[in-house]
Amino acid sequence: MKISYNWNLVIQCSSLFFAILFNSILIYLILTKSSKKMGNYKLLMIYFSSFSMFFAICDIIVRPFIHSYGACFFMIMSLKEWPFSEESAQIVLSILCGCGGVTPVLIAIHFIYRFFALERKGNLKYFKGKYLIAWFIIPILGGFNWFHLSWFYYRRNEKTTEYIRQTVFENFGLHMNETVYSAAFFYPPDDDGVPHLDMKILRSYIILSFSLAIPFNIMIFTGFMSHSKIKKLIEHGECEYTKRLQMQLHKALVVQTFLPIFLFFLPMGALFTAPLFHVNIGSWSYLTTYLTLRFLYLYTSSNESGRCFIHVSE
Repeated sequence: MKISYNWNLVIQCSSLFFAILFNSILIYLILTKSSKKMGNYKLLMIYFSSFSMFFAICDIIVRPFIHSYGACFFMIMSLKEWPFSEESAQIVLSILCGCGGVTPVLIAIHFIYRFFALERKGNLKYFKGKYLIAWFIIPILGGFNWFHLSWFYYRRNEKTTEYIRQTVFENFGLHMNETVYSAAFFYPPDDDGVPHLDMKILRSYIILSFSLAIPFNIMIFTGFMSHSKIKKLIEHGECEYTKRLQMQLHKALVVQTFLPIFLFFLPMGALFTAPLFHVNIGSWSYLTTYLTLRFLYLYTSSNESGRCFIHVSE
């Protein structure tokens, strides 16, 4: 199955347009229309929306394809229309990989904030002052981690290039000298042509797994605890208006929990893990290209539901 480059470009341009439009509107509404009761939550939303737009811009610059083939997963960028050096293309590709590392951390932070707000035990003090600066820095560290893996572990090498050469041409119509890529090849052949597990790539896989597993478990735990809190608020609502308000928050929480599970964590986890066990997901990895990289744009827009959250935030 060969992906149409033009069709891919249309999807990416559309994603960029809506990401810029919706997030710009959201930032404007937060700055001009939001209640003071939102506190530092609105700063988190602005931070999230700004990052989403940056992610979208990187995506349209790189125009990546993500693929899994045999014992290798990779993100590839075409150089056909790239006006600068190959090294600069490798840099922007690694920056886009870094954006993927920021995403799960941001999701986890939002869930932590909402849980603290629903708890009403004064823990929102940890989102003020110097603590707030720390919350802004942590996602950047997560992004630097993925950038580091892409730049130092997954750079072009002869064995990986030869391994993916045919599938890149068959699926994307690209010759390897027309591309840069970031790839994890788990079982490269030795000098005798016998495949062996690359321990360096295995270490990188473990790092990637933890970088996804920790935010995922934080999201599940705080999401479950928030769900329990909201149910109690609904049961003991003082009036019909309050009950409706809490029900809106409950529905928003459910959506904002399941979206990252099915559009980010599961696809990325499958993409990273399948090659380790020689599971060739092939065409299914296209879903990662079209769903996961656009997940953040969709998820950020859903944060408008946070407007009903302001009534219980502090």
